[in-house]
Amino acid sequence: MKLKKIMALMVMSVCSIGLIYGINRFVTREYIPKGTKEAIAAKINTLNEVEEKSEKKTTDQPVLPTGKLSDWNLILVGPSHQLKTEQVETLTTLDNGMMLDHRVLDPYSQMTIAAQEVGLDLMLVSAYRSISYQEQIFNENVNNLVWQGETQEAAEKTVKETSTQPGYSEHHTGLALDIVDQNWSNHYIDNILSVEYAETDGGKWLATHAREYGFILRYPKDKQAITEITFEPWHYRYVGVEHAKYIEEHQLTLEEYLDLLKEK
Repeated sequence: MKLKKIMALMVMSVCSIGLIYGINRFVTREYIPKGTKEAIAAKINTLNEVEEKSEKKTTDQPVLPTGKLSDWNLILVGPSHQLKTEQVETLTTLDNGMMLDHRVLDPYSQMTIAAQEVGLDLMLVSAYRSISYQEQIFNENVNNLVWQGETQEAAEKTVKETSTQPGYSEHHTGLALDIVDQNWSNHYIDNILSVEYAETDGGKWLATHAREYGFILRYPKDKQAITEITFEPWHYRYVGVEHAKYIEEHQLTLEEYLDLLKEK
């Protein structure tokens, strides 16, 4: 009988200890204010959304093509960038007697064939020009304005708006083309290099498809502050297909594109 009482007391003691421990755990547990769980969950969701957007932005960001400013097809020549050396050894003569860098000949041929397939006969107006020949053209234009009554300084300033000084023309590289189509040439022989060409079928086709063959519209509209040359819808420059597509799709000038490559 005594043994049963002892056993009962022991069981009650164990239960009491367990009950006290449970009460203590409940009373001393960390206090979480009302709404805290919801706030934490909302914070986690926000962080997840930010992370997802960041990942998406990184994924969607266009990849800049690989290239260096020293690459032959990315050489920068213009009113503020003088060509240091003429690479005449890379030139090849076309059937019409004009000259191009031989590495541009195949892309140019492919482009003319593609244009023919849609009824356009592209016509090369000007390609490579030597520094000496550019000097002759520049001086003739200046002298013509001086003869009309302008001062030498004013005449040079006017000519520089549409014609670069010797040594500063892209045509020295053999990578630049002044190009229109035969239909335009037949009807506007006296004003063949006109901004109105941009609104023709030929001008629109070149603006849309030249990039597919590695050529860019070198002097686009409203970019004179950067290129220092007014809008020329006939002047195209070879840079390579990848570079050309990126430049045109992002509405950049060659100057702006090269700045991006510097930062890469």
